[in-house]
Amino acid sequence: MHRSGTSALGGALEALGLTVGKTVMPPSAKQGNPNGYYENLALTNLHDEFLASIQSSWHDHAPVPDKQFSGTEARHFRRELLQLLVREFGSDRPLIKDPRLCRLMPLWLPVIKKYFPQAYFILPIRHPVEVACSLNKRDQFPLNRGLKLWVVHVLESERTTRSFKRLFTTYDQLLQYPAETTVRLVRNLGLATTAVSTVGPDRIDTALRHYTKLSWPAGEPHEDLTLSIHQTLVSDEPGKEEKLDRLRKEYYSRMQWNC
Repeated sequence: MHRSGTSALGGALEALGLTVGKTVMPPSAKQGNPNGYYENLALTNLHDEFLASIQSSWHDHAPVPDKQFSGTEARHFRRELLQLLVREFGSDRPLIKDPRLCRLMPLWLPVIKKYFPQAYFILPIRHPVEVACSLNKRDQFPLNRGLKLWVVHVLESERTTRSFKRLFTTYDQLLQYPAETTVRLVRNLGLATTAVSTVGPDRIDTALRHYTKLSWPAGEPHEDLTLSIHQTLVSDEPGKEEKLDRLRKEYYSRMQWNC
């Protein structure tokens, strides 16, 4: 999800030897990322083009219906996607980071399964209220909109990556225990542990965190479901996926989303 420490995580991963490709999104102090986004701009633009083609956008909080990922238009974008990956990353080991992926994984899945079966997913989780407040400051989104965006992004990313190797981490872990979190990432990705020393404060900057330990906003609905989703995601409880399925079904039913 956007505003979840993904840029700090991306900076750490790039320092470990991964690449964001040739066309790098420039940093923006105005947008809250003075140290960089660690995103491939060409890939983000392609995602935006696809979303526009289905009358959606990055800040549309509704999940993308499955039917949008089939047909001529989706096949065209998949061909464009594969060509872009070859052009931008070549034979290097890519770091592909874009929060839009949370809602667009079905577009990627046929490409990943055929060409990149060893893909590894890292799902960083930040508290939904912190994310909503950050979006409110940066984009003037109402808190309710930010909370809905958070729910859909985290649920869809979790659901669509179950058949791959993956690792959950949290924004709190990354900022409070950067070395330990980085070592865990290194070991899971099969990278050299000697590279950990290259991850410095310019990559993981705790000063860029502006919201922490926030209570649920007064008057905002769906507190029970939203916080249950967060707690389940960050826990190691048995039956995690089944519980998230139930929570997603209940939340989407409340929103009247037929997905």
